[in-house]
Amino acid sequence: MSVNAISTASIQQILTSQLQAEQTALSQLTSQLATNKKYTDLTDYTPSEALNLMNLQDTATQRQAYIGVINTVQTRLSAYDTTMTDMESVVSQAQTLADGNPNYSASTVTGIAAEANNYLESVTVDLNQQIGGRYIYAGSRYETQPVSDLASITAPLSPGIYTNNELPTYDTGYSASQLTMGISGQNVTIGGTPGSPQNATVTVNGTTYTYAVKSTDATSDIATGLAKALVTGGVTGSSATGDVLTVGGSTAPSAAAAYVTNADACTQDSATIDSGYSVQYGVTSSNPAFQQLIAGLRYLQAAGNTTDSTTYKADMTQASTLLTSALSSLNGVHSTVANNINSLTAETATQNTAISNLTDQVSNIQQVDVTQVATELNLLQTQLQASYSATGTIEKMSIVNYL
Repeated sequence: MSVNAISTASIQQILTSQLQAEQTALSQLTSQLATNKKYTDLTDYTPSEALNLMNLQDTATQRQAYIGVINTVQTRLSAYDTTMTDMESVVSQAQTLADGNPNYSASTVTGIAAEANNYLESVTVDLNQQIGGRYIYAGSRYETQPVSDLASITAPLSPGIYTNNELPTYDTGYSASQLTMGISGQNVTIGGTPGSPQNATVTVNGTTYTYAVKSTDATSDIATGLAKALVTGGVTGSSATGDVLTVGGSTAPSAAAAYVTNADACTQDSATIDSGYSVQYGVTSSNPAFQQLIAGLRYLQAAGNTTDSTTYKADMTQASTLLTSALSSLNGVHSTVANNINSLTAETATQNTAISNLTDQVSNIQQVDVTQVATELNLLQTQLQASYSATGTIEKMSIVNYL
């Protein structure tokens, strides 16, 4: 083999390597021009740039997830807003009806009963509102309809407000307590069969003392538990003998009752909408505002179903009082919902601004100068054409030298 042949082969190898490098550069520049990014593969960046990109992208993804949570909560808050607006309208209409008919009239009483039933049915629909298959007023019992048919409740009328996870009589989880608690002077006799979960309560001097009934309790255990609650609360001298509770001091108990309890029914929803920042937004059907509303409507219903003028007047007075309280309480709850809606709207804007800033930072790392890339691409294409020509010439020389 001649020296010229060896020399030509070396030049050919050099040109081929140069051609491959230029083709690789052409591919990269073409990709940069198409994507406006330096590289499509994270491993092509420097370790520092790659780490920054991953952190920025992870943060942006997390903030986008927060926006998703906010959007879900906003949908539920919108439903609260709509249903509460409807219930406020119901309260106003019912109060007008009660205040406008304080005295019994045989010609209007039937109409009052019908209107009360309509109001109760409307509130039933509102409190059983579902969003995405989830009952929004059910506390954490998401799949359980929280309210029974309010127009058909048969439980005794009561203006009292249930607290401490006690279920109102209209709750679907409520069952009439099997305990009986009879007051006679200073004594409260406890009978019947204890149920669980439920609370046994005794009210003395305006303060209610509670004992959480266990499924294993006998009536004597409940009497003893209430006696301890009274003594601890300052009603000294209280004691229990068998199933009889004796209240110490000189004041007789004003009330004694047992209520079914369910913490899930009274649990308010909350959501994390940013790192270390969560908002409590849920409203439950056991809220005192709804208890006042429903109790007021039930007294209105009772007035419409009686023929006794004295009972009618008493029920109408009670209805008006409860509905007045209900409207004020409901306005307060509704105001909290409105504030949550405004807060989440502002938080969405904050998250979007943060995502935009993160996107800009990612772009600063990834983005190329399109004009510069286009110029380099044109130069490389010219250079590559020259390399193709040179390689072709060398190939011809190589064939001639080998002949």
